[in-house]
Amino acid sequence: MTSRVSTDGRTWAVAAAAGLVGLLVAAAPGLAQPQVAAVVPFTNVSRQPADDWIGAGIAETVAADVQKVGMAVVGWGGGDWYRAGGAPGAGAVEPAAWRDRGVSWIVDGTLQRLGDRLRITTRVVDAASGAVAFNTKVDGTWQDLFETQDRVAAAVADWLASPSASRGPALPAAALPESALAPEAFVPATRAEPTPEARFRPGAAEVASAARVEAAARAPVSASAGRAAASAPNDPFSGSPAAASGNGVTGALSLPGPGRAAREPRAADAPPSRRSGGGGGFAPGLLARPTATVTRTAIPPDIDGRLDDSVWETATHITDFVQIAPVEGAPGSEATEVWMAYDSDHLYFAFHAHYTEPGIMRVNRADREEIRGDDRMSVLFDTFLDQQRAYQFEVNGYGVQADSLVNADGSTGFSRSSGSSSATRGGGGGSRGRSSSSVSGQFGIRGDQSWNALFDTAGRIVDDGWVAEMRIPFKSLRYPSRAAGAGHRWGFQITRIIRGKSEAQSWSPISRGVAGQITQFGQLEGLSELSASRNLEFLPEVTGFRTGSLDTSNGVFTDNDPTGAYGLGVKYGITPNLTADFTYNPDFSQIESDRPQVETNQRFALFYPEQRPFFLEGQEIFQTATPLTLVHTRTIIDPLFGSKLTGKVGQSTLGVLVADDQAPGSLLGEADPRAGASAQTVIGRARYDLYSESYVGGIMTAREFGEDYNRVAGVDGRFRLGRNHRVNFLAMGSDTADGELGTLSGPAIEADFSREGRNLSYSAAYSSIDPGFRTLTGFLPRVDLRQTSGNIGYRWWPESSILTWGPSVSYLRLYDHAGVLQDEQIQGMASFSFTNNISFTGMVNHDLERFQEVDFKKTGYGFFSGISSRVFSLFGGYNWGHGILYDEVNPYRGQSISGNVNFRVQPTSRLRTELRTVFSSFVDPLGGAEIYDVKILRGRTTYQFTDRLLLRHILEHNTWDLTLGNNVLMTYRINAGTVLFLGYDDRFRDGTKIDSVLFPMMAFQRTNRAFFGKVSYLFRY
Repeated sequence: MTSRVSTDGRTWAVAAAAGLVGLLVAAAPGLAQPQVAAVVPFTNVSRQPADDWIGAGIAETVAADVQKVGMAVVGWGGGDWYRAGGAPGAGAVEPAAWRDRGVSWIVDGTLQRLGDRLRITTRVVDAASGAVAFNTKVDGTWQDLFETQDRVAAAVADWLASPSASRGPALPAAALPESALAPEAFVPATRAEPTPEARFRPGAAEVASAARVEAAARAPVSASAGRAAASAPNDPFSGSPAAASGNGVTGALSLPGPGRAAREPRAADAPPSRRSGGGGGFAPGLLARPTATVTRTAIPPDIDGRLDDSVWETATHITDFVQIAPVEGAPGSEATEVWMAYDSDHLYFAFHAHYTEPGIMRVNRADREEIRGDDRMSVLFDTFLDQQRAYQFEVNGYGVQADSLVNADGSTGFSRSSGSSSATRGGGGGSRGRSSSSVSGQFGIRGDQSWNALFDTAGRIVDDGWVAEMRIPFKSLRYPSRAAGAGHRWGFQITRIIRGKSEAQSWSPISRGVAGQITQFGQLEGLSELSASRNLEFLPEVTGFRTGSLDTSNGVFTDNDPTGAYGLGVKYGITPNLTADFTYNPDFSQIESDRPQVETNQRFALFYPEQRPFFLEGQEIFQTATPLTLVHTRTIIDPLFGSKLTGKVGQSTLGVLVADDQAPGSLLGEADPRAGASAQTVIGRARYDLYSESYVGGIMTAREFGEDYNRVAGVDGRFRLGRNHRVNFLAMGSDTADGELGTLSGPAIEADFSREGRNLSYSAAYSSIDPGFRTLTGFLPRVDLRQTSGNIGYRWWPESSILTWGPSVSYLRLYDHAGVLQDEQIQGMASFSFTNNISFTGMVNHDLERFQEVDFKKTGYGFFSGISSRVFSLFGGYNWGHGILYDEVNPYRGQSISGNVNFRVQPTSRLRTELRTVFSSFVDPLGGAEIYDVKILRGRTTYQFTDRLLLRHILEHNTWDLTLGNNVLMTYRINAGTVLFLGYDDRFRDGTKIDSVLFPMMAFQRTNRAFFGKVSYLFRY
């Protein structure tokens, strides 16, 4: 019996037809009943909307041919019913649900289109076991679409009519229900093993014999047997003739290794969004994701950048990567190979990044974390499988490593923030940066770079690209505890960046049509019997320095006696997912100075990011859902000790921070009873993860100094609605006692609603901060406001010489609590991204700003542009229009110009010079007098002598303050914790700015000088 319905979502007909077939089979057991196949529309993994109709057409053709061989067909028009249970977010229907309706086989497939080239993959899944029994791949051209789909239908029908269909498959089911049904574009199909000498050369795979294919289809396959070689020479996506292939084995699935039996999926293993309906309709209904099973090894590899270790012969091998950008869903333009294995203590990865033209490679020798402009490979782990955060480990072709923590909301943490317009307008602080590439992922998945982990890497350049190896200790990760013998399942992603082509590749496809990237990870399985030893680290450090300073009362420069200090940091892993940290007398001297900012004529305080390691680690736990910054640890200036407890217990994320601060007491005179006393800071944070990228939480902060105190408490939350929408909220209250201001209290409320999509994006937000609200542990430039804002934008993706472009409009309106309009802004913007790493953004603003009871209307214009090549990079922005002189007595409107220019040149892989200019000026409109003209010029040059030894020089000049800074630093770094610094710092200022009587001549006078050395050594047990 056949039931066909259109693809308009009326899946009840499919279910009814399948159920009727099941009843007939059950009612007449004595009769010879035909087997039943469910044929589902093929998935358009290239995600080109104009091609969506093809999937239904292929399914209809397949269904017709299957009927001809005497098999009943149901469900060809069922859309994604069996994937998503009839509605996004309703939970996946497992193959067993089809089996209960009398279905024997599920026919599923994908289609990819790249220009005129077409690839259709098909697989037949046993409804009884969820295992893949047969798969095939047919390549053709767009002009021959109907002929190509006829070949697909014939291949499926022939197999279903063969004895193999009656035998049933022997391959075990994938652990994740969707994995068994995943399209080939999501997971590589098994191909023949390459010859040993051709293992690391693309296109060198041998063709498996028919006997080997048949044997593979009948016997269980280990994870290592599921490895795939690089693309075969006749791959049409490399421009070769069309071809068809089918081998009956899909190594893409989660296949058991030796001694590991297949098992049915367990609900407890699934992400929160997939349990019991996944939180109703709130969780996104995602397509099937790929699954990889990692191979266990008894002989670990040497991490030397040479892929000649025996472990790589049997390790899990991944080769199928698709583009995130510039052409979403298309196969990677360059071949990529990844091998992975593990033992009880470490994860091991090997990478081979191939290039058809090696001259386009961007690979440089640099210090740790300094590879964001390079070609690189990354692996990411969502160890709790909660789609809240992920650990990212990166490496370039010289083995230079970087790491970061990827947050579900795309925030990049406090450490690298540059602020935002809402910071100056008071919309809750706005100090956290967000990824500018969160939609396209053009330059990789961005994360908070302040997170540092201990891991090992090595790499080298080869004839056709570069290779690298990576060793990640499990002690560097946090993950759920498991009973002895129980396996781990993690969210997993692999990405590759090719800067010369503006290209990003990923193993698990990432769609611009879905907000966020963690939800689009695949899964990693096979991890078991991990070491149960607790992570214990000791980080002693010793600092020595000699300083000198200028006595401005007499003009004498005095060198102080040499002195020093010592400190100790201790870290203990209470469980694999809960860590305690303690630090005593930490040396919080900043090796890297703050990035320059113009401080002249600023109405609100400037935000300077945290750079001290103790406070940086785990900072993401203390972030809240909206921009209001309640925890800014630079308010803790000079602590004697600090302690933290951070981690996750079940679905709850916890964080506690305690520190004292000796700075407030040291600044008071001896007559003050608080002189020498410390301020105490306590911060507590808890959040409960509901489902994918969604949580509710609470936070408490307290700071006390003598009789003065500030206490803040409240709740926040983030909710993902479907694939594209989010709602965030924050509700806080504060209670403050201050010797000068008296007693203050008041609430703060923030909420926002946003949509991020492939084309259309919009947002709306509301903030209310009471005049009495204060936070002494956070960053709050402005109080007494009620702000409403909105934004709408649209993007096109030509994916040609113009990769993407689009306009946006935003509107902001801000009142104080007395109902007086303080700010109004409307902004129009258009941005363009081109090939060859070229971008341009232009904007126009029309604002109203109230200052000192005067309303100033302003019009401004600006643009930002960037271009990057292997040797030169140039980025800059320029803003001009009306500005305000923030004079408390006589404010007025004038002409303002501000901007920055950043130039980088890298003539060799070891030498890099960066020149940065920040400028701002203001002109009185009456008479054209220049009120101020500030330029900050900063040059930063680094030379990497060896993988560990680095020399850096920074020269900075401020033309307004007439200061000059000269800094030289030598770094010898073994890993993220073991490092030696030797440095020299000199500060000068124009004599007339110091004292025109002592220094009447305009010449630089030394004001400060320091020689310093610091050594820290990380002991891990």
